[in-house]
Amino acid sequence: MNELYQALIELQELDREIERSEERLAEFTAELDRLAAPVIELEREVEETRGRLQEMKQKVRRLEQAAEEKRERFRRYQEQFSRARNEREVTALQTEIDLVQRAIDADEQEAAELREQITRTELKVDEVEQRLSRARAEVQPRQEEVRRNQAAAEAELEALRERRRQQVIRLDPATSRLYERVRSGRARKVLVPLTSDGACGNCFSVVPLQQQRDIRLGRALLRCEVCGVILYPG
Repeated sequence: MNELYQALIELQELDREIERSEERLAEFTAELDRLAAPVIELEREVEETRGRLQEMKQKVRRLEQAAEEKRERFRRYQEQFSRARNEREVTALQTEIDLVQRAIDADEQEAAELREQITRTELKVDEVEQRLSRARAEVQPRQEEVRRNQAAAEAELEALRERRRQQVIRLDPATSRLYERVRSGRARKVLVPLTSDGACGNCFSVVPLQQQRDIRLGRALLRCEVCGVILYPG
């Protein structure tokens, strides 16, 4: 029974090492996220700015096409104007010509303003891309270092998990199930020693005398009736 207790204690220590290793890995992941955050933000800004730039260029093309269609209409009105037969037709055509000219002017003005915005936006894209390039260069060495440490920690974790698998193989299925059941419970520990005065080493509740004797003699794996941990001779 002493060998069984020792095997379970070693398994518990392995689980603690695995937990610490997993915590270290989580820290590496958080550190990589922290390092990547400024780069990701700049990448998002570049993408959004390029998107706005593309939208403006498309709008300029639509305005240019609309203005060209209006100029074609303007030319037709002028041809009709030159063939007008009376004052009424002249007045109506002149009104249409004026309306179309104002519409052309509006399209051209809007397109000109958009071209100015495009120029400013292109300059902004260049500026943000430069900042992005600098940010990537600044964080890259630290990211590579963290990734190397992360890879080493992953290898260490896998080795610990393999050691755990081998340790579990040494246990009989019933003992293994008991261990996992206790481990999945509320107690932070699976095995704790029975104190010299016969109390649970986890919650310090006094263990019945017969169970104290059974534990000290190694007759069976017994759990604390209060907190549920497995008790072993202290």
